[in-house]
Amino acid sequence: MDWAAIVGGNIRRLRKAKGLTQEQLAHESEVAMRYVAGVERGEENPSLKFLVKMADALGVEPSALLARN
Repeated sequence: MDWAAIVGGNIRRLRKAKGLTQEQLAHESEVAMRYVAGVERGEENPSLKFLVKMADALGVEPSALLARN
């Protein structure tokens, strides 16, 4: 199971459902856009702090980012 890909896919899906670009999400969560892009591609290993920031910006619980769909 590739958790990086699961988390990245969930962030991408939720971001698009909210109508945000990677740049907008990065700005709202105060992280670098390149890092958001890397996480969405499953290339980065995000910290818990990052996941909480993403969840807050996306209006979901952090557990939603770990859900296997």
